Amino acid sequence: MTIRVGSRKSKLALKQVEIVMKCLEIDDYEILKFSTEGDKKSAMGLSQFDKLNFVEDIENKLLSKEIDIAVHSAKDMPADLNKNFDNFYITEHDDIDVSVETFGNDWNKDILIFRNDIEPIFKRDMKLGTSSLRRQMQAKFFLGAQNVINLNGNINTRVEKLESGEFDCIILANAGCKRLGFELNSVLLDDHITPTSQGLICIQKNKDFILPHSEIIKNILIHRKDGADLYLNNINMGNKFLREIGADCHSALAVEVWSEDYSGHYPVINAEIYGKNKYISISANGSCSEDEAILQTLDEFYKKGGKDLLNEHN
Repeated sequence: MTIRVGSRKSKLALKQVEIVMKCLEIDDYEILKFSTEGDKKSAMGLSQFDKLNFVEDIENKLLSKEIDIAVHSAKDMPADLNKNFDNFYITEHDDIDVSVETFGNDWNKDILIFRNDIEPIFKRDMKLGTSSLRRQMQAKFFLGAQNVINLNGNINTRVEKLESGEFDCIILANAGCKRLGFELNSVLLDDHITPTSQGLICIQKNKDFILPHSEIIKNILIHRKDGADLYLNNINMGNKFLREIGADCHSALAVEVWSEDYSGHYPVINAEIYGKNKYISISANGSCSEDEAILQTLDEFYKKGGKDLLNEHN
């Protein structure tokens, strides 16, 4: 049976389909490519729109059973997942042929990419391009950037704008650049917090659709937390915190969630909230339950004035 896979049209999206199908050991498939509402808005130069716009059109094709599975960048998934679907998260690390050593331990981090004719040393007056408010504020506070310019488009488009001379440097996700095989004049921003979902790939299917070799997904999940999707658990914790404080993917903050051990116990939440002229760091230390970690982080958020900092950007 030929599996029909729904995907966006970008080179990164199609590469992620290739990664997923290799991981699932499915050779017989066809890709149905869609231009989503998010793609159209991004092409118009817009940046402040719901990330769901990159997902919803493909989800509708899944609901109508025009496709069998959908493949998305996990960072585009909404905080409230559509309950009609099964959702799984993977990375290259779930493919036994791709080790952490091969892909790198910093797959979920950002990188600062310089034009090829520039020495990779950041200077405060460089023209830096990024579309993310989180990345803009991190560049201001941690790099001392004084000239941050909005930059839209897919990875290829952004790199082309960089090399054409529109920018001195840009910030992109490390995972996407590695997946596309870019050899870049870059440095790793390993001290910048990135979203828990960054670098992950989401597989969606209707609950009644049985994947070929479905035991592979089961084995991946068993390897995590008692048969549960540890990535999904961590993403859900981060999304719960965002909902509690009334924030979303466009807000001036960074939240990461991980576990002290691979069984999923002792969750750790690290967050930074960026105002226009200062930022705060908050955390739950990993010695408590999921609910206690959320409450601990929320308590710090309000005590340190996190809500006021977020409101500065409204």
